[in-house]
Amino acid sequence: MAYEIGLSTPEVPNRGFPLWVCSVVFVIIAGMFVMTRLAVRFHYRGLGTDDWMILASLIGSILLSVTQCMAVHHGYGKHSRDLSEHNREVALKWIFVAQVMYKVVITINKTSFLCLYLRIFIQPVFRWLCFAGIAFLNSWGLGYILVTIFQCRPVAYFWDKSITNPNCVDTKAQWLSYAIINIVCDALILIMPLYPISQLRLPRAKRFGLVGIIALGAFVCVISIIRTTTLAESADNEVKDATSGPIPAVTWSVIEANTGIICACLPAFKQPLQYVFPNFFSSQESPDPTDKVRARPARSAVATDPFRRGVYSASGWWHHVSSHGLDVFQVRGRENPPLGITQITDVHVTYQDDTRSDASWRPMRGYSRMEK
Repeated sequence: MAYEIGLSTPEVPNRGFPLWVCSVVFVIIAGMFVMTRLAVRFHYRGLGTDDWMILASLIGSILLSVTQCMAVHHGYGKHSRDLSEHNREVALKWIFVAQVMYKVVITINKTSFLCLYLRIFIQPVFRWLCFAGIAFLNSWGLGYILVTIFQCRPVAYFWDKSITNPNCVDTKAQWLSYAIINIVCDALILIMPLYPISQLRLPRAKRFGLVGIIALGAFVCVISIIRTTTLAESADNEVKDATSGPIPAVTWSVIEANTGIICACLPAFKQPLQYVFPNFFSSQESPDPTDKVRARPARSAVATDPFRRGVYSASGWWHHVSSHGLDVFQVRGRENPPLGITQITDVHVTYQDDTRSDASWRPMRGYSRMEK
């Protein structure tokens, strides 16, 4: 049997090709974004929980794309009457797995966003909201995954329509309820960081840059809304034709899953973006005096050890690291401080270089970490 990619013929119409193309193209794009994000994060700071979550989401998305492509290969997209009983059952089995994987990917995507917020923001109340959101998202996701698996009793009725006296949930109600909660969660995740960012004493351009990166996640909401508009008709058509009717909703599902992964990777692109939009992402202060952060002077001491290069404070020796393009410091030999939104402040420190014959005092430039 030749590999099918869903192309129509004059004798047998097929709606599977757009699904096959979207499954392949979008997962490749998502994979490129994830690999770039992981490379940037590993170079500047090291991988965190949010990075591992988005990697898990990509793996789930790859499995989702494989199941979609295999379903198309076995005839998903053709009318049921044009398929043999064997191909129809195999195609629906792959779609059954795809429905489960879609919900797994969506749940991990949203959890990854909240883990990213936990890595960036340090306000206790905001962090508690993130933890509560993670608990809700995973409970909601697990609940709908179980509903999807056991949507029919016996479960095999999903692909074997010859089974008599099945008991199934209302497909339209299930799809629409999931989609509505999905959109609400996307919107809440999108607006959650706006207030903490507005409270930062950062130049306006920097605040707009941060908000702009996060606001790009609104594209996920748009995709979710578009997908929702196709659900009612697709659910009705599934009853009439299980292998051809739901194609629009299934296609938008794979687009939504991969778009969520792409948007979750965007904050890691701050470094490249600051070359394109230096006024929004540069670490330099704005010339407008009203935009300057009035920070307290950093507590520093004279460095007398020529082998230590860094800024010494009351907490110990600090060295420069970076995460998502945000410059921070770590205490050497101690547990890393919480990573938060930071304001970079020039600190001029002098140290005595005992390796020089004149034992002269030399200026050194460093940074201090400000938490809001």
